[in-house]
Parts: sequence; C-alpha cells; structure tokens
Amino acid sequence: MRGSVTRVSRKNGSGCILAEDGNEVCFERSAVGSNGVDEDDLKVGHYVEFELQYGFERPCAVNVKRLHSDRG
Repeated sequence: MRGSVTRVSRKNGSGCILAEDGNEVCFERSAVGSNGVDEDDLKVGHYVEFELQYGFERPCAVNVKRLHSDRG
C-alpha cells in the first residue's frame, strides 16, 4: 500500500500514515528503521510504501519505505 505520513512523534518514533484508500494506520519505530530508512528522516507529508500487519487492536503499517516522489 501507499500513503502519506500525517504524524510523527520524535519522542518515541511512532506515527501515522493516511493510506490511499482513506484509512489512517499507525506505525512504530521498529517498522521503519529495519528498511535502511531512519525514522528521523520520515516527516509529515512524505510519501511512503508499506505493508499492513493485522494485530489485536487494529492494523499497523510495517516495512515502511519512503518513496522519492513525495506529494505536495
């Protein structure tokens, strides 16, 4: 899936992504750093690609990768 980053917390490295389908999904620090992308490089408005992982409460974004063609 693809979407754009809507929130990033510098305190704990988590954030949210507005997916192209209109749903907002959250990500944790561990979902970003493992792909060669530093979570400090992720900012609001960055266009990303990610996978959904279904957990107990709600789906989360994992394998978050920044795409070079940011929107806006």
